[in-house]
Amino acid sequence: MEDRKLNEKESLELIARMIQNTRRNLDAGSGNMFLIWGYVCALVTLAIWVGIYFTDNQVWLWGFWAIPVLGWLLSWRLLRKRRLEERVKDYGSRTLMMLWIYMGVICFIVASYATAYQRYEMILPLCGLVTSIGSLATGIFVRYKNWALPGCGVGVAVALIAIMEEVDPLYAFALVAIFSLIIPGHALNRMARKEAKEVSHV
Repeated sequence: MEDRKLNEKESLELIARMIQNTRRNLDAGSGNMFLIWGYVCALVTLAIWVGIYFTDNQVWLWGFWAIPVLGWLLSWRLLRKRRLEERVKDYGSRTLMMLWIYMGVICFIVASYATAYQRYEMILPLCGLVTSIGSLATGIFVRYKNWALPGCGVGVAVALIAIMEEVDPLYAFALVAIFSLIIPGHALNRMARKEAKEVSHV
């Protein structure tokens, strides 16, 4: 049997449902996911800054490899606790999942190449730029523009300034984590609670 073609109204309704389903999946855990990675990035950066400040030893910079280790472990624990693996089934959620997997791979490649060519000063600004773009794309995709545009725009600007100018990459990366991950994460959780109340009152 041939598939029936959708008219314009049905197509718009289907897209709206897809976006709503993706937003529900985000509400279920991605706000916390943003917070996990944001706080891990910010706290590890702070710890490294303190270590360098008091010891004047650049070996502390190797501590940044703690970010993917801690981030993935905490993310896995959150996903296991909420069983999101069973909930993330719609097209939009799979798309966002793949987006962030690619963002993580790009950051790993950037860090590896910069380490190989001893261009350590480029790692944090470039990874910060990638993270900000990923957060911005997520907000736009699920139509959380008010959440995505202000904070993530600041994150992109800070990362670009750190790339173009002689700005301490530690400060820049911490700011990117705050504006592109922590603030959007809290905003997303707040929006999720608001939408849940609206649904409960319907």
